[in-house]
Amino acid sequence: MLLGESTVLTCAHVVQAAGEEALSGAPVLVRFVGLAGVPEAQATVRPGCWVPPTDDGRGDIALLELAEAFPHVPGAPLVRLGAVRDRVVHTYGFPAPHRYGVWVNNAELAGPAGAAGEWIQLNSPLPGERVRRGFSGAGVIDKATGAVLGMVVTEYTDERAGLAFLIPVEVIEQHVPDVARWVGEPPRPSAGPLIVVFGDRDSAVREGFLEQVRRERRDARRSGTGRGARAGLAAIVDATGKTAGEVAEHVSAGISTGEAVTVLQTNPEDVAVAVTGLEDARAPEEVLTSVVRPLVDKGATVLVQFSGPDSPGVRLARRWEHERNARRLARLALLVEMVEHEEERTRERAARLGSRAAVPGSSADLRLRLAALRSAGERIEPGRVRRALAATERDAEAARWELVRLYGRLDALADRHDELRGRLRGYNAKATGAGLMEDEELGELYRAAMAVLATRPDEPEAAAEPVERYVRAVRRRLEGA
Repeated sequence: MLLGESTVLTCAHVVQAAGEEALSGAPVLVRFVGLAGVPEAQATVRPGCWVPPTDDGRGDIALLELAEAFPHVPGAPLVRLGAVRDRVVHTYGFPAPHRYGVWVNNAELAGPAGAAGEWIQLNSPLPGERVRRGFSGAGVIDKATGAVLGMVVTEYTDERAGLAFLIPVEVIEQHVPDVARWVGEPPRPSAGPLIVVFGDRDSAVREGFLEQVRRERRDARRSGTGRGARAGLAAIVDATGKTAGEVAEHVSAGISTGEAVTVLQTNPEDVAVAVTGLEDARAPEEVLTSVVRPLVDKGATVLVQFSGPDSPGVRLARRWEHERNARRLARLALLVEMVEHEEERTRERAARLGSRAAVPGSSADLRLRLAALRSAGERIEPGRVRRALAATERDAEAARWELVRLYGRLDALADRHDELRGRLRGYNAKATGAGLMEDEELGELYRAAMAVLATRPDEPEAAAEPVERYVRAVRRRLEGA
């Protein structure tokens, strides 16, 4: 998997299979699958990012550094999700005799497996292609959101079983901390909002359009996905009596003087279009299919106005709204699972550290809101559902990152505690080796420092001075010996 411009993630055993010379710094060849025009590139193992497989299969991770960067090639959207069950995924590999690769679709995550629970079991649907030898190092992609949840590591060789295993992103990050910089949120649906309004084609519709656009863009800014409106990129087109081609021409003329395609390619979130009188167009559904949908798919905000809910084209537009909401709902479900996982691991870390830090518990509320949105179905106006989805997404993302930051702080405290404890024990071993076990002053200093470490593990700096007093005392004894 390409992570960044010049970083590739794969299994260590895949590199080992390329030859022993690759392990001594010789380059391996990397080919980009499915990316026409991107040349092959040489790569070497990044220093400090080599984790060969242990006898029981743990580890088996490598980061490669490409000899040249590919800034325009999208990297894999890694997300840390823990050992989840029942998510439907797909992956792409090169088992014999498929020289050009083959997909495995609709595989399912079955839960933790492998030594120390580092793997997740992956069940391929049978009959059909299954994950097997030739898939190692492949990204395992969540079907609903496109997020990469892990990397295929091995298969169960019984062809009748359809079993394989993956390393989840969380475990990859534990073994190779450099990967953390590429771990984030699941990808957002690329399509922009489609807004359906009912009424006549008077100024109220136009004002309503502009207010809707402002509201959608405010939501986008709060979610970190937009930069707000830019002048000259909003068009209002009356489709009455027009063909689809004529509507497209008017849209293009209304957006940046005919450069609509360029604007959509570079800043689609800055484009907003209203198409009024749609049911009175020459072919309403053709306008929707050939003009409105491509704009929305590229990321623009599009409002379509109908005179009433029974107008021609309303049913199609509503269906698209529901489909887009369903995709956002799938992403929200993944986000909520991520929040639950972060809560669980942060609580475990706090408990091991003996920390009194309060761990936020917002996942229960998010789970209730998710259930309410799922039950809404088509009973609730899709615009209301879309806005509720956006608000819940923002809250879920904020909750997750709050937990990630808290876990990082707790982890740093644990590292500092372990550092001081190791320093104290190291100098205690030196004192013991020098025959200073009967030294009463050293004994008192050691017990005092150890007591602070034991009773206040979440406040390691409180033990820093007692530990250093003991260290200085041991040094004085050793220097005077």
